[in-house]
Amino acid sequence: MPSNNQGWPEEFGFRISGNGPCYIISVQEGSSAYVAGLQPGDQILEIEGQDVSSLNCDMLINLARRCKTVPPSIGVVSRIEQIDLLPAADGRFGFNLSGESPLQIEDCLPDSPAAEFGFKSGDYVLEVNGIPVKHYEVAAAMIKANHGKPLKLGVLCFGRRQKRISSSIREYVQNADAIHQERKCKALEFNKKVDAVLGEQPEVKEKLFTLLKQYAAERKVDYLAYALPMILSTEEQQQLIDDIRIFYLLLTWPWIVSESGNTSLVEWAAAVS
Repeated sequence: MPSNNQGWPEEFGFRISGNGPCYIISVQEGSSAYVAGLQPGDQILEIEGQDVSSLNCDMLINLARRCKTVPPSIGVVSRIEQIDLLPAADGRFGFNLSGESPLQIEDCLPDSPAAEFGFKSGDYVLEVNGIPVKHYEVAAAMIKANHGKPLKLGVLCFGRRQKRISSSIREYVQNADAIHQERKCKALEFNKKVDAVLGEQPEVKEKLFTLLKQYAAERKVDYLAYALPMILSTEEQQQLIDDIRIFYLLLTWPWIVSESGNTSLVEWAAAVS
């Protein structure tokens, strides 16, 4: 983990793009960003609690690099759109790819399925038939193998078609009060899951929340990833690891935890919004 933010975001394992808002376009496997659960296609909503949805990349990077916390906490929401593209009469889809990790649409043929849908040069293709793709050869082979059949793409289109997104959290991100309420609901859901799994194991629960509190103070992602499986050692307990990652990612990255020292995160989740 870097000792300062001067190399943010690349030194923490991810890249961003956009002119306001900004998006995560790639995440290095095994990096602190990867461990924390950041994914290509995530839109950056906040840095250290400050709304950054209107900042371009240069402004966002400058802000992050001035933060005292290493790394700065960020709030994100996925903006990947799942598109079902029907082939033309000749079995093709009418677009070309370029680049490497992430892949981008280079151009679209006039009157093709891709053009009719609204794809533009520069749009990112992050998934093909539900599988993340980084390399041109792999993506091209998968698309070719899909000749004549409907193609499912996970795409990131800057600033367009956002009105089509209707899943729950995406409808809340423009409203601070709604975000506040959403966090409280997620905290309640998380608490219920912890109680269901660890309700009869108070010692394990206490160790878990002690670890999360320690992480809040030290922000050592690698240690958190190392220590969680040691505390949650059984198969049943390890169900919570994904819930912990998802719950804290919905709030900020890296994970931030309650400083109350007890097993309830609801009050804290409300306080940080």
